Amino acid sequence: MTQKGYAVWERYSVALKPEQIQKLTEVLQVTPDYLFASDAKRSRKGGPAGKARRLFEEVSRLPRSQQLHVLTVVEAFVEKKAVGAGS
Repeated sequence: MTQKGYAVWERYSVALKPEQIQKLTEVLQVTPDYLFASDAKRSRKGGPAGKARRLFEEVSRLPRSQQLHVLTVVEAFVEKKAVGAGS
């Protein structure tokens, strides 16, 4: 995902493609139902997905240049994980 694409998701209401939803659920380690549930319906167990969500909320408040650095690292890890899973 590009920084520009991510920025569009942050700023505008967009319809996600099925493959984008799948990728988000994999990265965040949640189900699609969890992803689209209201906050009141979500479990607050504080596991890895919860921690990742909180960290990305913090990242979203960083200057754009710093966000790009974080996203570059995360994208590289996700791509490496996807390549490893495909082997």
